Amino acid sequence: MHLNRAFWRPVVALQITVSPNMITPALDRGIKNNIARKSGNKHVHGDVYKQRTAWKKICDFVSSTRAIQVVAKAHFESKQYSEAAILRKDYQATQKSDALGRALTEDEYDDTVWNSSGVQNRLMREDYIRYSPNYYNKDNGHTSRNLWARRFSKLSHALHGLCEMNAAPTGMSYNVVRNAGASGVDEKSTKNKILMFGLLGFVGVATTELLSAIRGLSSNSATFLGQGILTLLIAFPVASSALGFLGFCAGLASQIAVQKHKVNTKQKENLSKDVSENLQKILSQLKSIKGKPELIQIMAKAMQGKHHILKKIKSNSLDAQGVPIVLNAALAAIDPGKSDLENMQALKTALGQYMQVEKPAGESATLWARYRYAKAVTTKESHYVALASTVDHMDVNNPHAKAIQDARRQTEEILAPAIHNFALKTLAYPAALLDRVANTHIAPTLQKWASESYQKAHAKKMSDPSRAAKNCFKGEYMAKNIHQYGPVTRACIKIAEGMRLFNMNVVLASNANLSRIFNNMALFVNNAVGTSPASRSMCNSLGRFFGGAVLALIFGTFIPIAADATGGPSTVSTNGNFPVDFSMTNIGILMFLLSAPTLLVQGLAHVAARIEGWEGNINKTPPAGVPTFRFAR
Repeated sequence: MHLNRAFWRPVVALQITVSPNMITPALDRGIKNNIARKSGNKHVHGDVYKQRTAWKKICDFVSSTRAIQVVAKAHFESKQYSEAAILRKDYQATQKSDALGRALTEDEYDDTVWNSSGVQNRLMREDYIRYSPNYYNKDNGHTSRNLWARRFSKLSHALHGLCEMNAAPTGMSYNVVRNAGASGVDEKSTKNKILMFGLLGFVGVATTELLSAIRGLSSNSATFLGQGILTLLIAFPVASSALGFLGFCAGLASQIAVQKHKVNTKQKENLSKDVSENLQKILSQLKSIKGKPELIQIMAKAMQGKHHILKKIKSNSLDAQGVPIVLNAALAAIDPGKSDLENMQALKTALGQYMQVEKPAGESATLWARYRYAKAVTTKESHYVALASTVDHMDVNNPHAKAIQDARRQTEEILAPAIHNFALKTLAYPAALLDRVANTHIAPTLQKWASESYQKAHAKKMSDPSRAAKNCFKGEYMAKNIHQYGPVTRACIKIAEGMRLFNMNVVLASNANLSRIFNNMALFVNNAVGTSPASRSMCNSLGRFFGGAVLALIFGTFIPIAADATGGPSTVSTNGNFPVDFSMTNIGILMFLLSAPTLLVQGLAHVAARIEGWEGNINKTPPAGVPTFRFAR
């Protein structure tokens, strides 16, 4: 008697499951907004979308220098490349089973899929080791070498955090002081611009005065800190560069230590869950665009990336309309009349089939042929990653802070707010005595301000449409709803936000911008020459190494040369009107100088808003003549 293959297929095979109620309205909207953003569009209201303005694209590009985005890309892509390899190998297992006329045994399936070189190579990449703690731990029966690989990777991540601290000490100092003094401040708010004006000046002046005091106490004028602000300015990028290199070395040690191991049952379940969740997310969006050419083009653009400088999918993998072939294959596989599970199974087969590459065998398996095969496999898998990144992204589902945050962000976003709350709770004790004497309610108010529930509720008030009339003259609301105001108000908001972005992402982020160039160069070289996906973590460490080194060279060589050429130090003469000289190499003072007109223009925006009035338009009706499209559910 011939028994059904599904009956004999072992439970350790890739199990595609449907998670009930996973595609919530909020998740669906988040995915669609991400697809729109990556395709150069934005959400207007309801299901209506329109093209992003040039202003928004510039702001998005300038603000993308932040390290958290590099870390998040490494977190998501490492998982997605592993999913691609699993889907590719699972299809091969199905073919093998069909050729044998029977279901594969557990060992046969494991050798073909879980323990194959294709899957193992993706699971052993540095990004996956670093950002998949549930896979690399003692409970999953790892070898001692793999445990050491995880330790080295954690060390590299720690060094990366210290590197970030030294890359922008002024920005970190400001963020820590701001979050410790007033937790939960939105960067676009007027309060943040006021704090920038006050605190950045304090940071700059305090730095200069500290160095002056050290110089005065030092008996040796050649003492390291006694050399002045320029020497200290050089010291930070040097330290950042050194830590970036050490982080790269620790990541390299992790790659040397890691070794292949047999995937256990718990790991198979977790990997199957990752594949199932992304297939379910992809399916939810494919159903909404199937048969709609305009939306298919939107999805195609999203898969190519938001800047379109270097296409993620080359022209030989696109159809005549510029739609990726992998997207067409996925669309052809689904049938709206079938269940989600049936469609996900079909999607699994279609994607697995698309990623197949003929492997050279026998006499044709030359070194060059094997290289071309490995490149072709990586290219096919990158097409799946391009598709998955539209639904599995930081802008859709931000992972838990501990999964991707480094030491700097933990200091700024966890420790500093904790200090703020602790201070409020501590002040509540003496305030309670005052309440008894003066019959006030200061202590309960302080405790309320320190509670997490109050802070979350306060943050939600800004996005509550029913409170729009109460929020309309607040800086944070104005910056996020610029369309609700008159032309003068909009102009002032754009100028103020433009100066703030320039201050935080150009003046402050000189190290980050230089590192970004070298980071992208490392990614490009690896993807052009290498046979496996580039490790964003390793490339970021290399970027920080070269970026910090170049910045130190600029500060240590070109600025002194320029100062000598002008016949004096690079300072702004104050003629005794200020207690310190405003050194043009002091980032804190430079940012303070720029924060003054930023705050002034922000104030003008508030005045203009009062004069021109609030226009409402909460639903963000697009201007007349602006093309729109509907991204239906």
